Amino acid sequence: METEILFNEKYLPKNDLIFSIMFEDVWLFKKLLKSSTGRRIKANKVFSQASLTPENVLGSYIRFDTFSPDEDDGTLYSMDLQNTYAEELLKNRTIFYAGRALSGQKVIKGDYKKLNKVVVSFIMTQKKNDEPIEIISLYNQKHEKYSDLLTLYNIYVPSVLEHDNMDDDLKVFAAFFSVESYEEMVKFYNDHKNNPLAIKLILSYNKAIGHENIDSLAEKEFFNMKITEQDIAEAKVEYEAKGRAEGRAEGRAEGEAKGEAKLLKKLVKLGKSIKQLSEMFEMPESEIEGLLALDV
Repeated sequence: METEILFNEKYLPKNDLIFSIMFEDVWLFKKLLKSSTGRRIKANKVFSQASLTPENVLGSYIRFDTFSPDEDDGTLYSMDLQNTYAEELLKNRTIFYAGRALSGQKVIKGDYKKLNKVVVSFIMTQKKNDEPIEIISLYNQKHEKYSDLLTLYNIYVPSVLEHDNMDDDLKVFAAFFSVESYEEMVKFYNDHKNNPLAIKLILSYNKAIGHENIDSLAEKEFFNMKITEQDIAEAKVEYEAKGRAEGRAEGRAEGEAKGEAKLLKKLVKLGKSIKQLSEMFEMPESEIEGLLALDV
C-alpha cells in the first residue's frame, strides 16, 4: 500500500476539530466549496477555529469551523460540519450563526451597501434529505429575491452518497466524511486510490490526528460548546420523553434524574471531568457524582 493509512477512533473524519484542521488547507477548502455549491473563491488563506486565538476578533462573531473572505468582492465563505442535532435546534442554530456573520460586520455611517455577502455551507454528516443539496436564500411572498446578502447551503452527506448525479469530487468528500473505522478508511483508499483528492484527504487526515496539540485543541471552548449543545439537545429530548413515560409510574423527578444521568455519562465518555460538569451545569460536584452513580 503506497499511502500510509492511519486512524484514530476519537477523531473521526467527521469530527469538528479534524475538519477545522484539515480545511485550513486552501486547496481542500476551495475543492469542497466548488463541489458542493458550484462557487469559486479567490483566496490565499483560510481561517479556522482550530488556529484562531482568543484575541482574534474574527472568531468572536464568525462561529464556523472554517471561513475565508473572497479577495475580489469580500464575500465571506464559511463551511461548518454538523452532526446529530435535533432538527428544530439545527435550523435555529444555523440561522443564528449565519446572521451573526452579517451583524458582526462594521457599518460606517450607516453605509449598509458595503456589507459583505455571507455564504454558509453546512456539511450534514448524518442527516438525510430529499434533496442532497438544499439552498436557502431570502425571498419575498412573490418568490422574488429579496436580498443576496445571505445564502445557506445544507449538504446532506448520506443523501449525496445515495444519488448518482452528484459532482464526483463531492461524492469523494461524502465517502470520506462517512468513514468510522480503520477498515472503512482502508476501503475508502482502495475505492479511490487513483483519485488525487482522496489521497490528499487521507494524508491531511493523517497530519490532523498527529497534530501535537490536538487534545488541548479539543478542549477549546468552541469545540466543547458544539459538543455540549449537541448532546444536551439529544439527551433533553430523550430524558423528557423518558420522564413523561416513567413519570406516570415512578414520578417525574426520578425520570428526569435518569435522563440527566444519561447526559452526564455521555459527556464523561467525551472526556469531561466532574469538575468541568459541575461548572457547566452549575451543580455541586457531589450532586454530579450522585447522578453518575444512577443505573441508567
